[in-house]
Amino acid sequence: MHNKFADIKQKTIFFSIKDFLSHFLTIVLIPLLVPTYLFAIILFYYPQAMPVAFTEKEKWMAVLYIFAFTTILPFIVVFILYKLKVISTLDLEKREDRLIPQLFSLVCYISITIFLINKYSATNALSLTMVANTVSVLFILVITQFWKISTHSSGALGFLTILYFLLHKFPATHFNTPFIVITIMVIGVCLARLHLKVHTLGQVICGCLLGITIGTSVFYFL
Repeated sequence: MHNKFADIKQKTIFFSIKDFLSHFLTIVLIPLLVPTYLFAIILFYYPQAMPVAFTEKEKWMAVLYIFAFTTILPFIVVFILYKLKVISTLDLEKREDRLIPQLFSLVCYISITIFLINKYSATNALSLTMVANTVSVLFILVITQFWKISTHSSGALGFLTILYFLLHKFPATHFNTPFIVITIMVIGVCLARLHLKVHTLGQVICGCLLGITIGTSVFYFL
């Protein structure tokens, strides 16, 4: 009897840890944060990928601006839509709730992409990052009207794919450890979406393929 109780207790702890890690990774690798992560990594780890040199202050300001316009502003819109009862949940797990937030994000991404191309050209790392994210949001917006693809897996694999090409083109041993950690987290968030039962295996796989395809298309061919 004691052994049976101990086994149940261990299983409960195990699943509690899995639940915590799944929710943690879902929040940390939310698609809205991907542009901010990429900008921070490019500016602080790969300054050679930019056509102009940024001061330390300019780097932080750039990260702050991208965070405000691609994360904070869309979240505020989602919160307002939730309060107005236009959408049913803040986490946008229902496919029907995603249309307006994704449209707003697409407008923000297009605006930032145009600004970066006009200011720094179309072939620097920051501009290409926003091109990849904008194309990703556009594809997800279209697909979501018919099917619930995993935006988390798409964003995470797109993020990892871009980092791979940056590391390949500009070898930097000081980024090897962060790259390994990010890889583990990306795999973890894909498994987390399955564990939390918010997506099927097919939805996660298709999201991964979409992220890899867009990231590769933009950073390899352009």
